[in-house]
Amino acid sequence: MLRRSLALLIVALATSLFFACGDPVPCLDAPCACSGGSCNLDCELTPGCTPTCEGADDCKATCDKGCDFNCKSGTNCAVACGDECKIHCSSTSTCGAQCGAGCAYTCESVNDCAPTVGDASTVVCTSVGNCNVTCTGSCSVKCTSVGNCNVNCKSGNSTTCPDGRKVCGEEC
Repeated sequence: MLRRSLALLIVALATSLFFACGDPVPCLDAPCACSGGSCNLDCELTPGCTPTCEGADDCKATCDKGCDFNCKSGTNCAVACGDECKIHCSSTSTCGAQCGAGCAYTCESVNDCAPTVGDASTVVCTSVGNCNVTCTGSCSVKCTSVGNCNVNCKSGNSTTCPDGRKVCGEEC
């Protein structure tokens, strides 16, 4: 009985080390979180997943519709998600994102924010060096205390609204 328990413990430990250092960590029935080092979180098959990185040197996540990605106090953050995602990066060097329609992207105290967002998305960049947004449909971008706020629209140039927002494919 003791040998079997010890063998199971060794298998569990080896599996956890493989996921921490190797292929993406599948996040099916557990919290999808990482702190420190490099993280590659995969919850693409889990709608509404909440991948979270804190203090990671390199954090990458892949998730599906309704994902809620949070990356803070690290170096590089990147996420690829479906529609209706919420993405929040704070106190990191970079924050890249590829998301579908209805995306809500927030980037605070980051050197370089670079989202590509789908139709009907909102982007907020606050206290960042660069906010470089690509909109594949309609979108609204608000930049506050930003060095460079660049918005590229699929349909052409963005429009600057009286309230300071930049929009693509929608009215002010």
